[in-house]
Amino acid sequence: MEQAIAVRPLRLNDRSALEAMDTGIEDDYVIRIFDRLIESEDHELFGLFQDKQMLAVGGYSLFGGNKFAMIGRLRSDRRNLKKGYATELLKPIIRQLKNRPEVYWVGANTQVDNIPARRVFEKLYFHQGPVLYYLTLDKPQLLTGNTPGSVWEKSNDVTEKRELLLSLKQNKLGVFPYECYYPLPYDSALFIDDYLNKSTFYKNKDDTRFVIIKNDIKKYEYSHVKYFWNDHYEQPGFFETVLDHWKQTPSNVGCWIDFSHQGFNNIPDLSPYKVQDPWILYEFWKDRH
Repeated sequence: MEQAIAVRPLRLNDRSALEAMDTGIEDDYVIRIFDRLIESEDHELFGLFQDKQMLAVGGYSLFGGNKFAMIGRLRSDRRNLKKGYATELLKPIIRQLKNRPEVYWVGANTQVDNIPARRVFEKLYFHQGPVLYYLTLDKPQLLTGNTPGSVWEKSNDVTEKRELLLSLKQNKLGVFPYECYYPLPYDSALFIDDYLNKSTFYKNKDDTRFVIIKNDIKKYEYSHVKYFWNDHYEQPGFFETVLDHWKQTPSNVGCWIDFSHQGFNNIPDLSPYKVQDPWILYEFWKDRH
């Protein structure tokens, strides 16, 4: 008789079942940080099991005092594709998040050409959000078309940093790029002192623009650049500022920059960058469903 399929939170002793999955991912970071994910209060990881075999794995991370949940780390065993296992895994996870009163928003970020994942999120009533382009500036000697200028003024005061974020009247990204791969709603709940202290803010000469750079690790170390306009190449000193910050942290492999669709189209030459295929954010707000 075929064993029933069940979803449950993963435990430390489930590592071997995860390692036995055929996901096609080489050097999967979920395996590398498995213990940390299981023991963390901000991350939850679940497995879809048939008997002792793990068919799919996924979970979520919490941000902003648990106000925002991002679905992620979704993998399926390639030997069992097209059986709806990813959807079956996510259904109880979404149900759990809907039942948590402190969670207001749930998101999922996937590449535009990942049609199977997109179908899963659409089945679960997520709505399409912004499309973002993640580029890593790692060959600055090839930069052309930018407007030269001096390095922008650094802001070290936490109060001023928060005021800059709260004063933003337009946001061409449509999100707050909290971490690499983690676009979240632009919300003051994310602007806590610890996060701001770990972020470096720079203001341009006439105080009309600011950029945030925060070191982040996603397998490699990056200078993660958060800029909320599409005029990167028009603003004098923007790239001098970004590159000066990178120079202060030479262990970083480059400057990760989140671009909107229009911002990406404004780039005159892609040769200075490592370019990923675009990503699309799926989301729902609990009070709208």
